[in-house]
Amino acid sequence: MKGKIRTLLVDDHKIIRDGIRSILEMDENINIVDEAKDGTEALNIIARHNGKIDVVVLDINMPGLSGIDTTEIISKLYPKIKVLGLTMHKQHAYIVKMMEAGALGYVLKDGGGDQLIEGLKTVFQGKNYYSTEVTNTLVNGFVKKQQSKNEDFGLTKREVEIVKYVSEGLSNEEISKKIELSSRTVETHRRNIIKKMGVKNTAQMVARAIKKGVLK
Repeated sequence: MKGKIRTLLVDDHKIIRDGIRSILEMDENINIVDEAKDGTEALNIIARHNGKIDVVVLDINMPGLSGIDTTEIISKLYPKIKVLGLTMHKQHAYIVKMMEAGALGYVLKDGGGDQLIEGLKTVFQGKNYYSTEVTNTLVNGFVKKQQSKNEDFGLTKREVEIVKYVSEGLSNEEISKKIELSSRTVETHRRNIIKKMGVKNTAQMVARAIKKGVLK
């Protein structure tokens, strides 16, 4: 690694900043250039350093400018700076908002120091890093979201399969050959699908299926 990773710590609790500093300074490749107690102070520090900060490690909940808002501003004004979220919040919504704001990594405060150092080094390289618990939260949230989308219409596995073939432009006869059902049965399934989805025709059925995530 060429040079040290210039790092800015942002947290509204000094005792937390002291703890983070003590952990990160154990690694000879990390240099803590400054600390900030909130998002506004962090942006001022970055400006004073002419944007020459490699990684910003910041909390989400802070007085004034939140960590999410701060991350979004940093991503827009200083696209080369990498952001690593370090927080107690493990809820899916917080994680997703930080990702959307531009954070490359997300680590929980109750994780170990090794995770923090690994996360910092990973985002410094321009890669995403999420601790195991965060990854599990994201996966579970995605699965629940997809399940709720499909269950909105109460479609069976067979009906979803038929919607897929319809979206590909297959006729009832062609679909019947693929799923080994009579074309009349396929037509009955199509009518039931249209009724369940609350649409008027096949075109609307396909459009809504795509919008709702039935077709992936």
